[in-house]
Parts: sequence; structure tokens; C-alpha cells
Amino acid sequence: MLFDLTGKVALVTGATKGIGYGVAHQLAAHGAKLVVSSRDQGLCDQVAAEIDAKYGRGAVGIACDIDSIEDMEALARGGAAAFGGLDVLVCNAAILPFIGPSADTPVPMFDRILTSNTHHNFRLCQAVRGSMIQRGGGSIVLIGSIAGHTAGPATMAYSIAKAGVSHMARCLADEFAYDRIRVNCVAPGFIRSFSSQSIVDNPVAHQMIAANNPLGRIGEPDDIAGAVVFLASAAGSYVTGATLLVDGGAAALSSRAAAAQGSGAIAGLEPGTTYN
Repeated sequence: MLFDLTGKVALVTGATKGIGYGVAHQLAAHGAKLVVSSRDQGLCDQVAAEIDAKYGRGAVGIACDIDSIEDMEALARGGAAAFGGLDVLVCNAAILPFIGPSADTPVPMFDRILTSNTHHNFRLCQAVRGSMIQRGGGSIVLIGSIAGHTAGPATMAYSIAKAGVSHMARCLADEFAYDRIRVNCVAPGFIRSFSSQSIVDNPVAHQMIAANNPLGRIGEPDDIAGAVVFLASAAGSYVTGATLLVDGGAAALSSRAAAAQGSGAIAGLEPGTTYN
């Protein structure tokens, strides 16, 4: 069956809230065993137990700080050991510690945004490669953003980082193809999640975002999860090096309108938060 993940082992970062939580649930619903990761071990254990109880596939929680190389390497080792290997990696964790014009962006903050939002993807991809080779191949899905495809007035560093994530998928796809490992990127538009709840609950902001979207609504975590399941499964077996925009068509708008959908929406979030 094209979307069946039975017998596969998937590791999802940022999996205890928002998009990552939805992705983890849908991967399990389609048959995968889950390695649930975020910064908080308690939340990891809680979500893993919830997934295991609901789907009965098997799930474990492993905490990881994406700013720590040691944590990421330990996550890859622990994830592979939990179920005998890894078949799917979803790099979803991200940070947005500063929102504002480029002229006001402190250099250390600029560096941190680029490092945390790109470096951990690279490190984890390298760390799981050996396990996937031993399993005969695998699928890696990097979570980018519409912000990486549009220009916005308040999130330049974040936008550059997410553009880098998209291009990283292309580069790694070429390199990893010889190992039968596919690498793709999913770029969400504005998605309902814990980090966007203040905007979702604001009728004016909600209406503005929906009105600027060709499909007339904001996205849901399952919209992203569906794209990830496609890329992780046999349904996406001839897809690698691609970036799939899941944004309701927002990127097809003029650059200014698309920026309102992407960066403008992000600007309403709380800076200093680790998202997803």
C-alpha cells in the first residue's frame, strides 16, 4: 500500500507540540514506530505514551536540545537503538528568538537563528545516515517555511535560515541518493499551532490571514502531516530533492501579499520561543 509505514521507525524532532505533534501522530497512524523528541523529557514521555496507547505501534521519548551537538548525536544513537534502526527522520524543531528589522537584529542573535535552524538539520541527517544505510535506505523530511520563499520586514534571519533548509534538502538528496536515502523539504504556510494560538484567537488577525490565502483559511497541523506521510512512504518513492509548499497557495500571490501570509503572521508570535 502506497502510504503504509508498517515496520518503519520514524524519529520526529519538536514532536510534543504543534506541527511536530501532528506529524508524529499521523506517522504512527500509518504504521510507524515513533521516536518522539523535544527539549522536555517529561513531555516526550507523555506524548510517546499517548501515541503508543492510541496506535499500539511502539513509541519512545528522547529529549534533545538542538543547540547541543552531543544531544543530537545521542538522539540518533538512542533512536536507532530503541527499535533496531531508523527509516524516517523528520527535522521539525526550530527557534525564533528575535523578531524585528534587520538593522535592529543583534549579530549574536542573527548567528543563533541561522545556526539553530540549519545546523541541527545537517547534524541529524549525518547522524542517522549510517542507520538508514543498514536498513537499506530511508526518507528524511526537513521542515522549512514559506518564510524561506518570501521576503518579510521582520524575520530576515529566520527567512534566510529556512531558505537554507530548502537548499540543504536538494544538496543532501544528491549526496544521499547513492545510499537510497531520499531527502525532501516541506515548507508550511501559516499553520494553527500552540505558537500561533494568539493570532488564531484574534478575529481580526485570523480574518486577515485567511483573506490573503487563495484557499481562504489557515492551515492545520494535519495539512503538514499529510505531506510528510507522503514523502516518508512508498507514495513518495520517486521524489527527492524537492520542496513541497503546503501554504494554501500563498506563495503564488504577489511577494508583498505572500510576505503578509508568512513573515507578517510570524511577527505576531512571541519572540524568544522554541517553536514546534
